Amino acid sequence: MNSTPKVEELSQTTEPLSVPQIDSTISPATIIGTTSPEVIQWNGNETILLIEDEAFVRKATVEALELAGYTVIAAESAGFALEISRENLEAIHLLISDVIMPGMSGHELANELAAKSPNLRILLISGYTEKLDSQELSAYRKEYLAKPFSFYVLLRKVREILDSKPVEIKASA
Repeated sequence: MNSTPKVEELSQTTEPLSVPQIDSTISPATIIGTTSPEVIQWNGNETILLIEDEAFVRKATVEALELAGYTVIAAESAGFALEISRENLEAIHLLISDVIMPGMSGHELANELAAKSPNLRILLISGYTEKLDSQELSAYRKEYLAKPFSFYVLLRKVREILDSKPVEIKASA
């Protein structure tokens, strides 16, 4: 007898997701698996708006970024991100958004927020690169990160983008 739950059963689970808490006394270098002094240079104090529809990924990413010194505002959808940005957009230095989400895509969200805040830096993330339109991502070549990624790679990419000039957003066709 097979005791593995079916997908339908898993989707009906109401039990909250258990994510281990990260000890705030542990350095980001320890968490991401390296003691390289280079990692310290990736710390920051900027504000990041993170949009990720998967709770576990969102929570783990928030914790890694906060341990590196960043202030993180997290949203589970583009709709919530738009609400947050109405009052806080000028205080946000970097938008990190999943590309494939229900409703508005990360690309559409990036276009809308960048039109309102030309200095906003953008990092799009996705685990479904085969579903992405290469023209749609052409403006984000440098600002794209494929999932899964390590926190080491994430922190390096975040620092690289924050230290660079904002990229002009190309309008969608």
